[in-house]
Amino acid sequence: MGVGIMPSRTGKQLGPGAWDLIRLTSNRKYPIPNDEPEQERQDIIHHIYLIMLDGKLVRAPVSDGIQRILDIGTGTGIWAIDAAETYPSAQVIGTDLSPIQPSWVPPNVIFQIDDAESDWTFAKDSFDLIHIRHLNGGIKDWGKLIKQSFDALKPGGWLDVAEFECRLKSDDGTLLAEGDLSRFYDLVNEAADKSGQGFNIAASLDNLILDAGFEKVNHEEVKLSLGTWPADKKQKDMGAFSLLATEDCFEAYGMALLTRALGMDVPEAKELITGAKKESRSKSVHSYCIQYVSMMPSRMLELICGKTDTCTTLRNPSKRVISSDHFW
Repeated sequence: MGVGIMPSRTGKQLGPGAWDLIRLTSNRKYPIPNDEPEQERQDIIHHIYLIMLDGKLVRAPVSDGIQRILDIGTGTGIWAIDAAETYPSAQVIGTDLSPIQPSWVPPNVIFQIDDAESDWTFAKDSFDLIHIRHLNGGIKDWGKLIKQSFDALKPGGWLDVAEFECRLKSDDGTLLAEGDLSRFYDLVNEAADKSGQGFNIAASLDNLILDAGFEKVNHEEVKLSLGTWPADKKQKDMGAFSLLATEDCFEAYGMALLTRALGMDVPEAKELITGAKKESRSKSVHSYCIQYVSMMPSRMLELICGKTDTCTTLRNPSKRVISSDHFW
């Protein structure tokens, strides 16, 4: 499969310039588009993570015989469907505010309309794995979300979280602070913060996770390039899809936030978006964002063994150790 082309869940071929501009729907609880182009973008993001994680769905070391999996904010359901096929012994539940998932799915996957920020009705200690990805901008109370995930996990279960830092960086000074691309990101972040649903929760997740009761956080910070400028093949492949996904959300996310939250005139916002798109395509601008990919056990099970080689299982919910790996 070529880097610039991938099949969509609707059977179309997606490539640069293949989509119409995404329009923000007005009846959503969250300021996030929900039309078909946005759903295609979610599938592209899934493909980026498959490249990033070398074909794996999660970093957590879950066993093939895992029994129950919960996918929060499942979107198109593409991750949940892949999980159901990868772990055929598991029941996979995907929840989202919108019923946009396909009707033909593996028999071990169920989709439910649910608001992740409401009080959960799932039983305590009922899941082996909970998956959360790309809910930036859609969650107001992350502390509650993480705590409810902790409560719903079995002792020894895993929470796997992947979120991005919605800030562009450059190591060689090619991303100019006064350029349209930098200005766009700065203003969109300002508008999102003003609306109460900021895009930059990722760097705060470790503390929220430990406060919820998890004993350990193990996270990677992965560079995700914007565009095909890197020499490294893996980064180039991720960057190509990242550019494809990002370009088509400039107007979807930007227009509403810039005009509604900041009061920018529509012509001015369109001019900024046009300039940002142009810079994002330039191979002379070496920009990237940081992806936080974390996994953490719920309540670790410690085995204390005596001379008779019999073991007693003890819960140790007070143990809090953080282990971080930074991948560049």
